[in-house]
Amino acid sequence: MKQKREPAAPKAMRLEALDIWLRQLEPSPKVDGVSMLDGYLTAIAIGPCSIQPDVWFVDLLGINGIVGSASGQSLAAMMAIADRFNTIGETLSQAPDRNAPIFKKKDDGTVLAAPWCMGFLSAMRLRPNAWQTLCDLERTEHGLLLPILLHCIDEHGSPMLGPARAGSETKDFLRDAYHDIRLVIPQIRNYWMPKRLKDR
Repeated sequence: MKQKREPAAPKAMRLEALDIWLRQLEPSPKVDGVSMLDGYLTAIAIGPCSIQPDVWFVDLLGINGIVGSASGQSLAAMMAIADRFNTIGETLSQAPDRNAPIFKKKDDGTVLAAPWCMGFLSAMRLRPNAWQTLCDLERTEHGLLLPILLHCIDEHGSPMLGPARAGSETKDFLRDAYHDIRLVIPQIRNYWMPKRLKDR
């Protein structure tokens, strides 16, 4: 008598497949691809308070983010998202200099930081009051957010930090400004860490 085979354990999607899944998902999630997702997950991982996955999954994916009812492709996608979230947290904890945000790129290699930054901003809006002290323009620590907010737009489609000055120098600066994002991520994490430890 043949033994009944156990069903194969589900595997997490590869990031390339996850990017396609996110863009095709209905209703549309808060993020439009892996780069924006990576910014969202980073903000959740380094932000001012711990948020349970079942909360941010629903915020991120809507009805498709209910963990208990996930199966098939949805489950594989959620596993991939959880894997990336854990990777971000572990890397920043053990080797912050190896942290590598997933930025979108043009065919010519030009980095587009805006999707990642808008994902980060979207996660901040899940707990806006908790982020308030870092958003206070009067505090020097607000500078930690500037490399991220530089690439963000408001609900009217206008740059959050105001229109950029015209000229080639500004254009060159904006092209390379994404390098600072990688530097401020561990600093933002360190800023909030005492609060997170206290709230445990």
